[in-house]
Amino acid sequence: MRPRWQIDDEVRLIRDVRDDGTFPGASRGELLVRRGSVGTIRDIGSFLQDQIIYSVHFLAENRVVGCREEELIDMAEAWTPSRFAFRDKVRSRAGMAVQGELLVRAGDTGEILKVLRDPSGDPDEVAYHVHFDTRPGRIFQVPERMLDAMPQAGREPEISEEDAERYYRQHPRAFTRPEARRLRHILVTYDDAAQKERVTAQLEALRARIGSVEDFAAAALEYSQCPTAMREGLIGTVRRGQLFPELEAPAFALAEGEISLPRESPVGLHLLYCEAVLPETTVSFEEARARIIAHLAGKRGMRGQAAGIGKRMGE
Repeated sequence: MRPRWQIDDEVRLIRDVRDDGTFPGASRGELLVRRGSVGTIRDIGSFLQDQIIYSVHFLAENRVVGCREEELIDMAEAWTPSRFAFRDKVRSRAGMAVQGELLVRAGDTGEILKVLRDPSGDPDEVAYHVHFDTRPGRIFQVPERMLDAMPQAGREPEISEEDAERYYRQHPRAFTRPEARRLRHILVTYDDAAQKERVTAQLEALRARIGSVEDFAAAALEYSQCPTAMREGLIGTVRRGQLFPELEAPAFALAEGEISLPRESPVGLHLLYCEAVLPETTVSFEEARARIIAHLAGKRGMRGQAAGIGKRMGE
């Protein structure tokens, strides 16, 4: 198996990801990341030797979640947001007939089996394979405009776009993406003071002859004793608080294309290379929408639980 993506590639999630009981701090079935969210590959592994699993950092949700390859698409691929997802319960908005025979009536309920984007060549059209309860064993292809979400007894109205946008405007700091650096490094370890002196001299000599990112990548592959050597020294995109404290200040003082002096951490001596400086930015409402809706829905659920507890205590 060869992975389609590599570390630090940007990808888009095309299916909702819910907790299967293994995500820390979440409840089984809880929505972790909504389809359409954008993230960055942080690690690549495998499951049962036949599935590639990507650890993806979804910045808007501030979560690192394991995703299968079929749940992701490249950022360059076309994406049409859909209202419903696999296994969502829906209701027919109108009757559907084939050759004059009424097969599905208005109000019939069913379940989404598959999302079909661009089914007729129109990039803005979404349709679904739907199994209706009244027609067991038959699958219908239904355009999105013909379906409504299934109302659930006792459920409060869904969080609206206006609710989400109001929250976004009222909490600007919550959607600030902090300053970051895209870094490479060379790590060399030592055992005693004499060896530390030799390693320092070696790294200073390397620093003097490195003139480009290609030079640094080649040197990392040859000299670095960190597993990142196999990625030509690439650490990735980091923010404050993610490095050893001894490395954070020098790393964030580097300009793009600059190499640090040898810097010591608890694991050895490092040369740091700043490949890119990513200034503080604000996450757009489009990027943050899913995170806001999930947050507001969670707060609403907590209020409902509290009200239920209060009612039971008063009985």
